[in-house]
Parts: sequence; structure tokens; C-alpha cells
Amino acid sequence: MGSSEISVRRAALWRMAAASAAVLVTFVIGGAGVVAVYYPLRHAGFGIDWLLVFALMTGESAGIHLPSEVILPVGGWLLVRDHHLGLMGALGLACVGGAANTLGSGLLYVAGNRGGRPLVRRYGRYFLVHESDIDAAEARMRRRPGRMLFVSRLLPVVRTYGGFVAGLLRVPAGEFAVATFLGSFVWCLAFIVLGWVLGNQWSLLRLPIEVTGITIGALLLAGLALLTAAQVRRLARS
Repeated sequence: MGSSEISVRRAALWRMAAASAAVLVTFVIGGAGVVAVYYPLRHAGFGIDWLLVFALMTGESAGIHLPSEVILPVGGWLLVRDHHLGLMGALGLACVGGAANTLGSGLLYVAGNRGGRPLVRRYGRYFLVHESDIDAAEARMRRRPGRMLFVSRLLPVVRTYGGFVAGLLRVPAGEFAVATFLGSFVWCLAFIVLGWVLGNQWSLLRLPIEVTGITIGALLLAGLALLTAAQVRRLARS
């Protein structure tokens, strides 16, 4: 086995290990975040709890992995239902969550825009990622960035990283902000309404939501494994 083939295999292993670690950390922090979210919201005064939702949802989209699937139903229950705010309250809280998500994702957008390509140039070879791959992805993203960003905000796990990828791929800032807010608003409103309707029964949603998130994470890892295997074979042949 030649040195180039060894380096390719080592890069493949590094990429799989990094992806697996990221998914594991996401679920561990998310599980601990259930406690960190519920009790502060439960005991916060009216007005402070709205600011708390904004802060939590900002962190959730900035890569801290706080569980929006807990923040939003609890908000729908404690802020909207218990204070009898009705549909206007649900819409208002969804706007707060959407704005917070846009801010948090915007921080990752700036990180991807300012530091993404230099990181790829310096460390990409260790993960089988080259700047030409970014160029190709940017060309694809340029065709319909708004639609892809909107959809990404509706997918568990994936939604957290959309801002960094958009910044890395140089998506126009205005289009990024609009698509991110709209997708986040839809996501937030859906979970807020569930909490508003179900009240303290919102916890019934936790298991199916967690199963969905784990399934999507497993599919992402499986897709990455297949992509890596194909890339290793292609580089080995060349």
C-alpha cells in the first residue's frame, strides 16, 4: 500500500470520527439541555420568559445544541396557554423564536464566511475535503440558495449547521436572513402551537421527536460513510 493510499484512508477515518463525535455531542448536550430549558422557563417571570426564549433559541442556532423541541412547546404551554394569549401570542412567540434563530445562525454564517475557506485550505486534506469541493457546492447552492436554506431550517440536526454552510458558500446575506427567518418561523410556530394545544402533555412529543432526530443523524452518518468510501475508491484508482 502506497503512502498516498494510506493518507487517503487516514483522512477517511478522521472524517468519520469527527462526524460521529459531532452527532454524539449533539445528543448528549441536547439531553442535558432538557433540564436547563424547562426549569428556567417554568420559574421565570412574565416578560423575562420571553427574553429567555429569545436567548435560548439564539444559542440553539449558534451551535450550542439546546433542544428547540423542548424550548418551543414549553413556551407554547407556559407563555401562550397559561397567559391566555391565543393565536396572536403563538404568532408573536414564533416571531421571537424566528428572529433569535436568524441571529444565532447569522453568527455561524459570519464564521463560515470569514474563516471557512482558510480552514478548508489548511485542514481539509485531513478530511478528504478540498477547496474544489467547496467551489462545486457553491455553484450548486447559487442556483436556489433560498429554497435550500428554508428546507434546512425544517430538519432536526441539519438546521443547526445551515448558517455556517451558507457563509462558507457565500450565500448573499439578505437572502440568507430572509430564508432563515421564514424557515425558522414555520418550525417555531409548529412546536409552539403543539405546546399551546397540549399544555403540560407536551412531553408526549419528546420520544417521537428524539427518534426522528436520531434517525436523521444515523442517515447522515450512513450517507457520509458511503460518500467517503466512494471517494477513497476513486482516489485509490487515480
